[in-house]
Amino acid sequence: MQIILIRHGQAERQLTTDAERALTAHGEWQAQQTAAWLTNNDYQLDGLFASPYLRAQQTAHYLAEALDVHVTLSDAIKPDSHPLATIQWLEQLELPEASTIALVCHMPIVGRLASFLLDGNADMGMGFNLAEAKVINLPVFAAGLGEQIDDYVPLD
Repeated sequence: MQIILIRHGQAERQLTTDAERALTAHGEWQAQQTAAWLTNNDYQLDGLFASPYLRAQQTAHYLAEALDVHVTLSDAIKPDSHPLATIQWLEQLELPEASTIALVCHMPIVGRLASFLLDGNADMGMGFNLAEAKVINLPVFAAGLGEQIDDYVPLD
């Protein structure tokens, strides 16, 4: 299985609630660049999942358009979700071993999930730039068994 972890693009300042923060024009550009990178590198998704927070949904929208895939919202990848709960949710999806999926989410969950999959540590978190995509090969959903095979950060 391949999991592509993607952080949302640049978002506006918090004017209402954190969940309602929208992408800025620059954040939209970043999301478009990440979508183009995935397309240009022939990534085809079997599933695209996004946090229900607006900025993640907007980022996922650009990916969905570019890759012709449906977006499914999940509470398991909100900013403060725990990586173990996210893994349990992924296991319940019963995806085929050859699947490629993308998760569009936020810090700290995206960094903590990457750290858990690659290093086996759910408490530490890797840094993620805005709209960064990390591609991880994963034989099974288990701590430390993933291997990062690709990475993309939109240029500012």
